[in-house]
Amino acid sequence: MNDSTAEHPAEHTAEHASQPATTDPAQSAQDGTGQDLAGLRIAVIGAGNMGGPVVRAFLAAGADPAQVQIVNSTPDSSRRAADELGVTAGTSGVETVTTADVVILGVKPYQILDLAAELRDTLPAGARVISLAAGITLAQLERTLPAGQPVLRAMPNTPIAVGEGAVGLMAGSAVEEAQLQEAHALFARAGVVVDITEEQVHAFIGAAGSLPGFAFAILEAMTDEAVRLGLKRDLADSLVQQTVRGAATMLLQSGVHPAVAKNGVSSPGGTTVEGLAALESHGVRSGIAAAMAAAAQRSRDLTAG
Repeated sequence: MNDSTAEHPAEHTAEHASQPATTDPAQSAQDGTGQDLAGLRIAVIGAGNMGGPVVRAFLAAGADPAQVQIVNSTPDSSRRAADELGVTAGTSGVETVTTADVVILGVKPYQILDLAAELRDTLPAGARVISLAAGITLAQLERTLPAGQPVLRAMPNTPIAVGEGAVGLMAGSAVEEAQLQEAHALFARAGVVVDITEEQVHAFIGAAGSLPGFAFAILEAMTDEAVRLGLKRDLADSLVQQTVRGAATMLLQSGVHPAVAKNGVSSPGGTTVEGLAALESHGVRSGIAAAMAAAAQRSRDLTAG
C-alpha cells in the first residue's frame, strides 16, 4: 500500500513503514489518488477537541460540507458543533453511519469499543472506520466490528487545527490500497501525513502527539524570560513565537540538519554559544528527551492496560 503522493508510489507494509511516507499538505484531493472526496459521506461521532479539527481538515481537503454529519453526546452539542463547522448534525450514531462511506470515531478511548459494538450491526460493509483514540489497537477494533470491516487509526496532533500538524496513519488488515490513499487525501491539508506501525505510534506520540504541549511550555518559559529581561509581554509573545516559527520554517524549507543550522548562528565567543552552554549546563536537552520518552512510555502503558 502506498501514500497519496503520485511521484513515488511505494509499498506500505510493516517493513516499509520504518521509512514513513509523507503527503504534501499543499496537494489537493486531486493529487492522483483517484478518490472523489466531495462524494464521500462522512459520519463523525465525537467532534470535540480533536474531532472538530479533523472535520476542518477534511473540508479543506475537498470534502463536501453537505455530506458531513456530526453526532456528539447530546443533540444540542451536535447542533453547536455542526453550526460551528458548517456541516450537518446527525440524530444518532447508529442512524448516521447507516449511509456513511467514512466513519470517524472521535470519542474518548474508554468509549471507543462500546461505541464500535453499538455501531457494528448498522455499519455498511465497505465503510472505512477511522479511530482517533490512543491506546485502542487495530486488533481490538477489528474484533469488535464485523469481519472484514476496513479499520484505520489516525493519530493527529492539535496543530492540524491550523493546517500545520502531523498525522500518523495505521491501516488494519482489511484496508485496501485505495482506502489508504483516501485517508491520506482526507488528511492532506492537516499538515504532514505519515504511515506508521502500531509499534511506532508510541514514538510518534512522543515526537508529535504530545510534543505541542512541550513546545507550549518552552515558548511560555522563553516569553516569561523575555519579559523579565525588559520586554513588554505582547512584544515578547510576538518575538518568541515568530522566531521559533521562522527557525522551524528554515529547517523545513532548506533540509539543513538542526546541528548545522545551530552552528551557523554560533559565532566564537558570541552571545549564542554562551546561551547554548547555559542550556546544556541546565540539562534542557536531557529534560526534553525525558519528556518525550515519558509520553511514549505512557502510550505503551495505556495500550497494555
